[in-house]
Amino acid sequence: MNMDMIFKKPILSLILLVTSILPSSVALAKVLQLTPTLKNIAGYYQHPQVKELYLQMKISGNKLKQIRDWDGRELLLDPKSETEFSSPNGDYNLHFLKDGNNEISAVKIGQELWVKVAGYRPEKMPGLTVAQVSALLNEKAEKLVAAINANTDKRLVDYVNNNFSKKLKSTTQGDFLSRAKAAYRSTAGVKFDKRLYFNANALFAEYQYASADLNNVLEFSLKLDQKGKIKLYNSRVTYSQDPIKKLNTEQELIGDLDQTLKHLSQKDVFSGAVLFAKGDRVLYEYSTGLAIKKDGIKNNIDTKFNIGSINKMFTAVGVMQLVEQGKLNLNDPLSKFLDSTWIPTALADQIKVSQLLNHTAGVGDFFSEKMQAAPLSQFRTLEGYKPFVKLTKLEFEPGTSWSYSNSGMLLLGLIIEKVSGQNYFDYVKEHIYKIAGMESSAMRTFGGKEPGEPVEAQENKYLSNQAMGYIPTIDNTYILASSPIYTIGSAAGGGYSTVGDLHKFGIALLSGQLLSDSSRLKMFKDELGIGYGYGFQLSGSPKLEVVGHSGGAPGVNAVSYYFPETGYMIVVLSNYDRGAADLGEYMLNQVKSIVK
Repeated sequence: MNMDMIFKKPILSLILLVTSILPSSVALAKVLQLTPTLKNIAGYYQHPQVKELYLQMKISGNKLKQIRDWDGRELLLDPKSETEFSSPNGDYNLHFLKDGNNEISAVKIGQELWVKVAGYRPEKMPGLTVAQVSALLNEKAEKLVAAINANTDKRLVDYVNNNFSKKLKSTTQGDFLSRAKAAYRSTAGVKFDKRLYFNANALFAEYQYASADLNNVLEFSLKLDQKGKIKLYNSRVTYSQDPIKKLNTEQELIGDLDQTLKHLSQKDVFSGAVLFAKGDRVLYEYSTGLAIKKDGIKNNIDTKFNIGSINKMFTAVGVMQLVEQGKLNLNDPLSKFLDSTWIPTALADQIKVSQLLNHTAGVGDFFSEKMQAAPLSQFRTLEGYKPFVKLTKLEFEPGTSWSYSNSGMLLLGLIIEKVSGQNYFDYVKEHIYKIAGMESSAMRTFGGKEPGEPVEAQENKYLSNQAMGYIPTIDNTYILASSPIYTIGSAAGGGYSTVGDLHKFGIALLSGQLLSDSSRLKMFKDELGIGYGYGFQLSGSPKLEVVGHSGGAPGVNAVSYYFPETGYMIVVLSNYDRGAADLGEYMLNQVKSIVK
């Protein structure tokens, strides 16, 4: 049973809490110790969907002790009433329910109802010492990683057949293969770093294996059954908080980057182009892979790649330019620019321009199955998005929450058209591309697949030196990314550019050619504390700020990062899924390591 969906729920996302004994009332302590019905709290409670998961409850002094059966982690909870308990900081709460006989029958945790199960006993592995259980789990972890690093279906299938329990194999084999291949593509292979957690009684362990080349790690957990087979498995790829290599100079970074890219190219986990610069000086460039596999056409530094959501930065810059000109105000309501055929006036009155810029407007996202079935010609203008953007209610009250919104950016494009009197695409071309010298960038060209048209037909539509998008499969082949909504640009994303043009954009942005210093400060301010400003993703620290954006869709992956204080710039464009994200994060951390 794959536990990824379960780990996202509050009960399983808890890390072992070390809690102090907080003062509780004498009355509550007596209730906890003396109420007859609460004696029935003790026992095991089964997860409503994943039947392999159990929580054990025990009374421990004037506390309730919760023990996760699958990994042995414990949590002490304070009584709030005879049936309600809470963690000391109040972010985790339990409510026990009684049946018709006034007996405890279940516990409610969030929206989940865990039912008490009589007669359940945890599995044990008879005859094995703690050391032997540890060795068995370590052996299975090593063989698992060897299979992932081999990156072949046969090795992975053999691992499943030899190590998974019958039930786990029947329910998760396909998902396991997909996740294992994705882990390899993100890390290019891993090596042992450390064991994060081990509980012999629970037959459970968690491991961390670090990428040999990049700045990410594979973390996974294994739980055995009494026969020594893997009963539960979960994994994720996450980024290390610190650079994996300590570098001191630009030259060391460039040498390391060159070696890393050659490794990734040899393993075919990166296809695309890379640029590293400081100000207007290009320090390093690299390209690899095929732009069009059918014809064997290689990527090069001047290849045009789909940049996905990176061009949200262009939309934000366009809005801020018009604000500087006094043609609109960040506090203006959406209703000032769009009529009720887009959004009812009563709702549009509530939405400010600034809330569209920082994704707090609650207008949702326009991607849908119906949209993917629409013809390319429908998206030649922003008006064509109306059926998919139009809404009758907001996801939340504007300004009260945050949700990444392509619809919000599309609406900003319409505002640019209304205020400037220009078509959005012409506005960006004249007021951003032309000023920055971005001669190889565009949004309204480059064909894609029409509904009902053979996928291969789109290959004949692509212009010179343009990369097609490819989606890797679990058998190490590739399929074309074919949806038209990913191959044509809008105010929300999907344009084409080169690493050189995005470098030019960075120069124009940071040098004041596109916007004033005060406008940039507004765009780069993390008002929400979530790493997002006005159309820009934000990271780093006050002393080492990083601004930019990423873009991703089937067969599309791109990152463009700019360091305002130092002038360093990173651009990674790829025509593979996730081809740029992990490499971009690695470069980001390496640049941080050389900035003193």
